Parts: sequence; C-alpha cells; structure tokens
Amino acid sequence: MSDNFKKLNAPQSVVKNADKLLKPTSYDIRAYVGEPGNFFTEKAILTPEAMETIGRILGCQEFVLRTGTRMSLKIGDTIVIGYDNGPTSEPLAAAMAKGLISQGVNVYDIGTSSSGQVYQNQNQLGAKAHVQITRSHVEVTTNGAKFGISTQGIHTYLLEQMNIFLKEQYPVRNLPESDYGKIYDKKAEGRKAYFDKMKAVYGEYFAKRDNSMVAVNLFGGTGLQYKDLFFDILGKDTLILGDNIDVNSGHVLADPTRKEMLAKVPHLQEALDNGKRVHSFDLDADRGSLTEGSEALKVSGTGHYLGDALAFILADHKMKLALPALRTALADKGVNPTNMKAIEKIAKTFYIDARYTGAVKQYVEALGGTTVFHPKGHSLWKETITENMKLMSSLAGYTSIDQFVQETGYRDLQIEASLHFFSTDTNDGIPRDDAVENIFILEQVIDALGINKLADYFETVPARFATKEIRTVSASNEQKEQITAEAVAALRNLFSDRDGFDVTEFEGQIRVDFPEGFIMYGMSNTSPKLTFMAEGSTVEMRNKALAFVLSLHNSLKMKYEDSAPMDLSENDFFVKDSSYGMAEPDKVNMDDKLADDFIVYCGINKSILDY
Repeated sequence: MSDNFKKLNAPQSVVKNADKLLKPTSYDIRAYVGEPGNFFTEKAILTPEAMETIGRILGCQEFVLRTGTRMSLKIGDTIVIGYDNGPTSEPLAAAMAKGLISQGVNVYDIGTSSSGQVYQNQNQLGAKAHVQITRSHVEVTTNGAKFGISTQGIHTYLLEQMNIFLKEQYPVRNLPESDYGKIYDKKAEGRKAYFDKMKAVYGEYFAKRDNSMVAVNLFGGTGLQYKDLFFDILGKDTLILGDNIDVNSGHVLADPTRKEMLAKVPHLQEALDNGKRVHSFDLDADRGSLTEGSEALKVSGTGHYLGDALAFILADHKMKLALPALRTALADKGVNPTNMKAIEKIAKTFYIDARYTGAVKQYVEALGGTTVFHPKGHSLWKETITENMKLMSSLAGYTSIDQFVQETGYRDLQIEASLHFFSTDTNDGIPRDDAVENIFILEQVIDALGINKLADYFETVPARFATKEIRTVSASNEQKEQITAEAVAALRNLFSDRDGFDVTEFEGQIRVDFPEGFIMYGMSNTSPKLTFMAEGSTVEMRNKALAFVLSLHNSLKMKYEDSAPMDLSENDFFVKDSSYGMAEPDKVNMDDKLADDFIVYCGINKSILDY
C-alpha cells in the first residue's frame, strides 16, 4: 500500500451496519438515529461516526458508472453541504464535512437549506459536488443524506460500491493535517446567490401578476428559510402558512402527500375556504403538492393534487406549448428533418411511475405523446432527463446543454407521483427537484394554459378511481422484503402471460395493468413499510382490485408471521370513506366477495392462491 494511502479502519459499529447505511436498492441514505433526547446511542445506525466514515469514502472513492465512466473527488475539489432543520442534521453534516476534509476536499457549508438550494449552489458557487443531510418526510427518529458529483447522483448501484468499500475497508488517502481541505462558511453567499437567481428569472413576471390567490405552506421545514423570497417575488401580502409549526415535535410530519398532515397546519383549511391555491413543501423542500377547494382535505374530497394529477397539466404544457416552440426554434436554426424527428421523439416522452393513474397514459397518447414507465427515485429520473438533454443538444447542433436551452428556451418538466417535480434549468439545462422554484414554474404553466380553477380543469381530463398509495408498517425490514418478493413473484406468475394484462417490474415493485384499471405492490426503500394501491374505471372495479391485492397482502403477512396491523392513521380512508366498504382491512381475504369477483374477472384459478 502506498504511503499516500491507508486502510479505512472504520469503527466496527459502522462496518456491521453497512447494509443498513448503504443499500443498493435505495437512492439515498436513510437510517435510524435514535429517539428524541437520546440520539446517537449504541442502537443508532446513522451516527456522526458513520457519517464521518461515509465522508471519507465519498472524498476519495472512484465510482464506476454503468457507462464505464469513472468519477471521483480529487484533492482540492469543493463540495457544498446543506442540511434540514431537524435536531440531528447539523451534527451529521459536521461529521460528513470532517470526513471529506480528511481526504483533501474543501467544504462549502451553506447551513440550513432546501435540497433545491444545495443543488443550485453547487453550480452557483463553483463546486464539484453536493450533499444534503435530510430525513425528508419521515419521523425525527430517522435521518439521511443524498449526494452527488457533478450532475450524477450517488444511488442504488453506486451506493453498493460504497457498501463494498466500507465492508472491505478499502484504503483512503493518508494526508497530513496540513493538507486537509478547509471548511468555508458560505451561508450568506449561498443564500444570496440562490435568491438573486430566483428574482432575476421570476421577479418581473410575478410583479405584473395578481398573486392574491396563492398561498405557501412552509410546513415548519427548511421552506422557512425562503419566506422572504416569497414576499420578494409574490408580494408582501402573500399568505404564508406553517411558519409556526414545530416539525420535530412528532405532532406533524412535513409530508405534502398526506391530507391528515395538511389538516394540522393552522389556518390552511381557512385558506382553502377562501379560494386560495395552497402549495405545500416537505421537510427539505424538494417535493410540493397543490391543494385547492374547501372539500380538498376531506377523506373522499377532491382538490388535493399529487404528481399523477399534476402530470396532466405538465403534459398539456409539453405537448401544446413547449414542443411547438421547440420545433419553431430548431426550424429557424435549420436542423435537418432526421435530427428534428429524433429530437421530437425525445421531447414527446412523458415519464410515469408505478403509482400513476392509467388515465395519464390515455391522455398523453391522445395528445400525440408517449409514456414510458420509469423506476422511482429522484436521482434516477434526473440522470435520465440529463442524458435526454445532452442527446437533444447534440442532435440540434449545440456544443452544450446550456447553449441549447439558452438559445431555444426549451424546458423539460417531468414529475413523479410522489411529487418530485423535475424542471430543467433555464441557464444550464440541468434537471432539479426544487419545490421552491417549482411554485413559480407551476404558477406560470397554469397561467399559460389559461387555467383559472383547478377543479374546472380536471373536469376536462380522463378520470379513474384510485386509492392513494397505501403505506403500512411491517414488523421488520426482513419480513417486508420477504413479503414483497413473494407478492411480486405471485403477481408475475398470475398475470405475465394473461391476455389483456400488462405487467411492469422495476426496483422490486410490480404493476399489473388491465383494461379497467391496475394493481401495484412494492415496498419502501427507506423504512419498514409495505406499499400497494389499486385503480378502477369505476368505484366498484377499484374496490374489487383493492380487495384482491389486500387479500394477497394479508395472506403473505400471515405466512411470514408479520402481525403489524394496517396503519389506519396513515390510511384512514378505510374507516372514513364508506365507498370502500372495507372498515376492517386486516380481515380481507381471498374468500371476500369483492376479491372473489376480481379473481373471476381475471379468470384466475383460485386454488393456486392458497397460502
């Protein structure tokens, strides 16, 4: 071993938790940090010691991409570190910085900030990489980190490479302290760069617009850092909600997907009653929902819009506005017909995931576009969009993405059902899921499409009847994985060769589309939860499909002795929405009439479903 390197020598307490810290099925780090008032004890998985070790690995490891490209941080490179306002985030960020500087990497500390600012500050401050310490929308007992080098997120198979590095104690740089990197306080500079960009891009537009019906729910998270930005751009009279919430108390989670959490935000229902359109963030402000209408927060009410609903609006924008404008710009440039056709094919593609309503596919295809199922995971989506932007730029005869977007004005907009809304930047063309900026983008898109009331707009698009994504606890991660693996195998075997059924698998999930709806089964990559959902062209068909997948779920939980009951606090529609008729979801089995009706509809031999 060279004198310039030494064995990692990570603490054994960290090495033994390698598979819990660096999971090849995940797109970031998320792990247990302890209990409030008792963090970082011996039971904790993600500790300052673990984060310092990860920092040392990140600071020197050479990652190998699927393309064969190799990338790493070099001595003298700089990385931006930000963190959410949770109680363990700042010490974990400090530990990460300590590990990174030991490898000769400089750190720009931008303080409490959204993931969007972290991503943007990397470019704005001239850094090579980024780290955001955040638990996102989960309980205070968990924390995590997401990071990347250049435009490449470190996820799944790259986390697996870090896992091997840790387990096998690969060598790291052995630098004298005099050669360590330095930590620079960039809190004020990073915030100013971010604010200045937003005001330069959006300030003039919103200064001329009536913003009186827009409200912003900061949800007690890092969105608090941008209260003044909303006043600067939307006006001093902008209604700000959720700025007095203690998001670390356990009373409320900053989860914009969950109506029951939104209902806990003071004055939010009042804002809806007054006709306001409310934008809500998660803890690190990389996801945001849109809510409008007095009935929106009721269990069976409409008006709370997640990614697969907002996808209709983005599809309209892409097909009716962005694509024609791109055609005109490229025609003026003289792009040849063959390349133009190839560019259009990419620009017409709309990505969907396993939780999307089937109505989006129907709608996009009616507009002349194409839908493609994409594995979930924000880093994976951004990777795909970046590659598309590179290819389009090259086909159009530009030497870089930034030149392409600045000369054509093209902006790609894609969204996951979970509310990661990816917008390519107007300056560099790189996709980012920045829920702060996306408020301004979404409001502009709504204006451009002439939408006044969202309820009126959604009356014009296809409708299906879908459950929410049902997330319920499992007794352990091991049982969660066993149940999911068998459920996926069972659904694959039942439907793969059946006429009229379309099976899609990715990242340990499965979705089965049939003429009148779909069923989906999977698991959370970040917590011990099982996930599933169902959709039908009618309420009756939705319920039949749900009863079937629920009975499969219950059978497998029994088989693997997982006695954790359905989480009715997160899935209260079972008891509050009478249209389901399933007030006791844990008791639904294959003998249930609705489940049996679905089995008959599918033409399945019931005997093969005995568990």
